Amino acid sequence: IGELEHTLADLIQVNKTMEERLDKHGARLYTLEQLDIPQQVSIAVSEVVTDVVDWAMQAPLCNRFRDLSEADMKEILHQRMWETDSYKSHEDHMQLFKALEKSINRDQSEELTHDLAAARKKRKKG
Repeated sequence: IGELEHTLADLIQVNKTMEERLDKHGARLYTLEQLDIPQQVSIAVSEVVTDVVDWAMQAPLCNRFRDLSEADMKEILHQRMWETDSYKSHEDHMQLFKALEKSINRDQSEELTHDLAAARKKRKKG
């Protein structure tokens, strides 16, 4: 009987240890459920897919305009904004339009200064 009591005490201790381990695992499982990992993975995948689709849609445009100079691209953007009046729809767009105009004017004045300097050099040589 003493041996049975000892075995029973051991089994009770093992059972208690197993219950503690199950409680710990249950707490971990609960924590994992609270992290909402599937939702986070879904969001991350959606962001990556969106970036890839954006890049894929922009690549043909980049290739098409790759050979244009910066001044030509500014001029095209300026013309489109002017024709559609899209720059009037939002304050940020208005600021972009004004900055674009200033940039184009600066580019043109730099080009004019360069052309005048080249003309002076030619005149001095001739």
